[in-house]
Amino acid sequence: MRSRRDSDDTHGDFAGTGDAPRIEPRQIAFGAVTAFVVGAVVIVSIGRLAGFTKLTRTFDEAEPQWLLLSVVGQLFVFAGYAGAFRTAVAFEDGPEVPSRHSLRVVMASFAMTQLVAAGGAAGLAFTYWALRTLGFETRAALVRLIALNTAVYLVFAGIGWTGAVLGLFGADVPLGAVIPWMAVVPLLLVAAAWFTADVRVGRWSDSDGGRMSRSLSIGVSAAAWVRRALRVQSGRVVLAWALLYWVGDLLSLGGALLAYGFTPSVAGLTVAYTTGYLAQIVPIPFVATGGVDAATIFTLTMVGVPVGVALLAVVTHRVFAFWLPIGPGLWSAFSIVRRSRR
Repeated sequence: MRSRRDSDDTHGDFAGTGDAPRIEPRQIAFGAVTAFVVGAVVIVSIGRLAGFTKLTRTFDEAEPQWLLLSVVGQLFVFAGYAGAFRTAVAFEDGPEVPSRHSLRVVMASFAMTQLVAAGGAAGLAFTYWALRTLGFETRAALVRLIALNTAVYLVFAGIGWTGAVLGLFGADVPLGAVIPWMAVVPLLLVAAAWFTADVRVGRWSDSDGGRMSRSLSIGVSAAAWVRRALRVQSGRVVLAWALLYWVGDLLSLGGALLAYGFTPSVAGLTVAYTTGYLAQIVPIPFVATGGVDAATIFTLTMVGVPVGVALLAVVTHRVFAFWLPIGPGLWSAFSIVRRSRR
């Protein structure tokens, strides 16, 4: 018999889930063109600061064999997120999802996030719809979706905090970049622990009431789901896959830096990457990628990377992390939707 705390994760026998999402080719094309233009503006603007002559020299002297790390890193990225998705779906008596389908959902969600004008929400909406096709009821799908992303970003916070601690012992990481991570992450964890205490979850996860009450209920239920996952081995596997996801992206950026002749410290790379990545939380359609790129370039210079090397490394990393997976991601999205309609 299922306990009350498990009631958020009730799912049917692959029940009907409504219409499949519509993917408009014109919208996709507009998103791709806009992303390219935004990226070009970032390159030209920062390239003028770095000096195009120096950039050309640095590019010509690159050691491309290091880019194999970028390739491997991106394989880790998608394998990690697909593993986290599959494990999160199966946790607490959820359905077993084939690895191949998990990877296709993740690739499709990535493409929707990057190219559809919804400030990143399109990818979440696609993943939510994928959960519904697996038989989760509306509330259960929302709880599982938010819980999955909470677990992934919990690992991200842990990586940022660890990099900050390591930065205390390195000369290349400024104290101003270390202190916020060391102060804010523990406070967030304490707040999360307080909100998800058993004595409060039962009351706050009650879904009766208005829209605000239901939203709070879903958020608290998702946070409580993560807390339950931390208590058991099968749940902690979600965090292990999420760690592979973030380590893969760090490895990809590190390989690009090595290709252009700069060897970053673990602390410097971690703090620069995680701090720059926070630019993505700004909900601006299309330009999130450009914002992350610009922020990461400048956070890399903060830890001692020459601006020209930082620019070339981030642009190269973006080729592997953004442009190359777009094709497979779009194919996955169209394929999943077409099968659902059949």
